[in-house]
Amino acid sequence: MITVRDKDKLEMLPIAQKFYLKGFGIYATSGTAKFLEDNGIHVTKVEKLWEGQNSIIDLIENGKINFIINTPTKGKQSNRDGFKIRRMATECKIPCFTSLDTANALYEAIEDDKTEKDLDVIDITEI
Repeated sequence: MITVRDKDKLEMLPIAQKFYLKGFGIYATSGTAKFLEDNGIHVTKVEKLWEGQNSIIDLIENGKINFIINTPTKGKQSNRDGFKIRRMATECKIPCFTSLDTANALYEAIEDDKTEKDLDVIDITEI
């Protein structure tokens, strides 16, 4: 599931392309879906939370989402879709990437066939 703020769409494009070419199905809300389709990536458009059925919530509840890429907009308003999506992802134990760098690192780990055993936890404050 990809839903990113407008200013992140260009940066997100090569990441989405890599996942798409690797065979991942991509779900996206209307603005992100249109951007990806305009750039040659087939997506399944899903409704925003308030738009009705076939929403992100339905997909999460039905186990169709493996991870979410969602870049937050400014502000910490709990009534925004992004906030609710990230909260639901956390509650349902679905990885949610709010940084495109981290989403790209996920792709690199998948591409290299890394498993959890192959990865080390590091303290980023010591880098």
